[in-house]
Amino acid sequence: MNIKRQSLAFAIASALPMSQLALAQDAQRIEEITVVGVRDSHTVIVDDTLVATPDTAQLLRKMPGANVNKNGELTGIAQYRGMFGDRIRVAVDGAQINGAGPNAMDAPLHYAPVAILESLTINRGIVPVSKGQETLGGYVEAKTYAGDFGAGSDFEFGGRAYTGGQTVNGGTVLSGFFSVANDTHLFRGFAMQEQGDDLEFPGGEIRPSEYERERFDLGYSFQSGPHSFTFDFARNNTKDAGTASLPMDILSIDSDLFRSRYVYDADDRVFTVELSASDNEHWMTNYHLRRPPQDNMMGAGTMRYRRNWAVSENYGFAVNLKQLTDDGSWLFGIDGHFAEHRSIITNPNAAAFLIANFHDVNRDIIGAFVEREVSLNARTGLEAGIRVNQVEMGSLPVSANLNPMNMMMGMPVMMNNMAGMLSTQFNNSDLDQSDTNVDAFARLSYETDGDATWYVGAARKTRSPSYQERYLWIPLEATGGLADGKTYTGNPRLKPEVAHEIELGLDYENARYGIYPRAFYKRVNDYIQGTPSSNMTAVNFAQMMANMGMGLPNPLEFSNVDARFYGMDVDAHYALNDSVTLRAILNIVRAERRDINDNLYRVSPDNLLVALDYRGQGWSASIEGVNYADQNRIAVTNLEQATEGYSLINVMARTEIAEGIEVRVGAENLLDEEYLDHLAAYNRAYNPDIAGRSRMPGLGRNLYARVMWNF
Repeated sequence: MNIKRQSLAFAIASALPMSQLALAQDAQRIEEITVVGVRDSHTVIVDDTLVATPDTAQLLRKMPGANVNKNGELTGIAQYRGMFGDRIRVAVDGAQINGAGPNAMDAPLHYAPVAILESLTINRGIVPVSKGQETLGGYVEAKTYAGDFGAGSDFEFGGRAYTGGQTVNGGTVLSGFFSVANDTHLFRGFAMQEQGDDLEFPGGEIRPSEYERERFDLGYSFQSGPHSFTFDFARNNTKDAGTASLPMDILSIDSDLFRSRYVYDADDRVFTVELSASDNEHWMTNYHLRRPPQDNMMGAGTMRYRRNWAVSENYGFAVNLKQLTDDGSWLFGIDGHFAEHRSIITNPNAAAFLIANFHDVNRDIIGAFVEREVSLNARTGLEAGIRVNQVEMGSLPVSANLNPMNMMMGMPVMMNNMAGMLSTQFNNSDLDQSDTNVDAFARLSYETDGDATWYVGAARKTRSPSYQERYLWIPLEATGGLADGKTYTGNPRLKPEVAHEIELGLDYENARYGIYPRAFYKRVNDYIQGTPSSNMTAVNFAQMMANMGMGLPNPLEFSNVDARFYGMDVDAHYALNDSVTLRAILNIVRAERRDINDNLYRVSPDNLLVALDYRGQGWSASIEGVNYADQNRIAVTNLEQATEGYSLINVMARTEIAEGIEVRVGAENLLDEEYLDHLAAYNRAYNPDIAGRSRMPGLGRNLYARVMWNF
């Protein structure tokens, strides 16, 4: 029995109505060979999932081991087993996208809106080296809707209209996908507009949290014999969007995304070439959506206005060759990703004010790997691989002018002098850094006589520092979305993180039930974490900023420490009868410093999702219980606040009212419970309903509806 193939197909089939079983059967035929393995991924198919959120990252809450750090309605950051941000490789249709925002306002899943999303997949546990260059924390892939080829030579017109609304913020979405295709050519287009007002919670509103986004796509695909080719271009424009957990809000994010793929699929080999690029421009402010800085004792309100312009340019490629053998396959590949970032902070009330906080920072990676899948015998399968990545990073010299009025004395002069000292220290350091990182993994699977397959895996994974961790030279909160309210400085001399991990698992399933537990332990050397700054110039600068009402004193600097992560997650389902299925997901993770007695920051509390699904004749419904435990294991270093546990009830239903027209309705937090989401960070904007720097509240009752018309 091919456990890897059969278990995934069963999981999809158990979640889909009968009209979608053909999709599962097609997925089952994708594998050309039989290799003993385990269920190594979890997929949420959007057409079968009742969701209201515009943020694709929220779907991670439905997956074992996964969660989301929420900094705004369009600013969700993937978390997996306690790690988040750049430690998790996120691919959108195979492409890696580095957002423009230095605070991850446009995290990668920002570029895969739910309205165009086909599926979201997370790799459970140890990630094969073929999945990406830096997968120390996990791997997530978003696939957008691309349409289907026709059955014959005649062109056919088809598409999908999608509209929805929700009450928690008056949010609406309207989109249309259109295609013209025959059995060789597929032309497609997509347009979307979505917006929402400020979010509601039982005690008031989260201000600002409104958003507006539009998206336009054009694409073409070709297939003939063993050859296939695809080309896609997307324009993703985000307009006003509040991010109350961050020091600024989104004014605009304008992004051009390009990707192409060629595949030659012969009898015993598959050759693939992928190219991608993105150009992202981002404006943000601390005054156009939230209440502007007010005059303080020093009358410095207008001097605290900030406007930030940031851009990123990304280019990537991947070339893979899969060679089939009698007992499995070999996979060889080479890939590259090249990113450049710039960020300049100004003050609209003082034209000469300037902080070049990131000046043409580059982060370039070239990698090569080899991977092997093999059946050692009829019951035992082995997957193993090794990867080498060469990481090159650099920055141009930086500068700042914090005395735009050319004053001769006073606070602006002192701050400008300290900024000059910090920039000199930074510019005189070795800004060009080079790392050679080696990843390796092995997974052994054993199939028993019964319904069980046992699994053990081990890996060595690496990650070089992000550009913020190496090149943030002046105390700021531009930390890749940490959202702890602390200011940080970087360190060009940081070492790469090196993780050694082991995972044990079991797949136990038959036609009626399945349970897939995983236990893991990950030991990380040179883990990059903020520690109290030892640079007195940075400390004094941060103190002066705090005196002006900007940030907190006692800044942190990114440093190499030692850490560990361990826990377990379980995915399970049980068919009570032909119509009713019980399913559950349990997540437990611990994340600790090994060098001192402290926990790591912003780690998901223990949580359990239990759901009952009913599939009737022409309609279906579900009820979910979402339960989170207290989170008292908090990071003292990051001034993290503990949260109490809570339980929520969600309900949903759907039916087809006419051929091709489906209506879905639901309610999130049905009982309008008041709670705090531990991963929602802290309030950084003036709000009469939420105290400054207090934990952001969870959302109130949300009634929503969605209509899809496939034609």
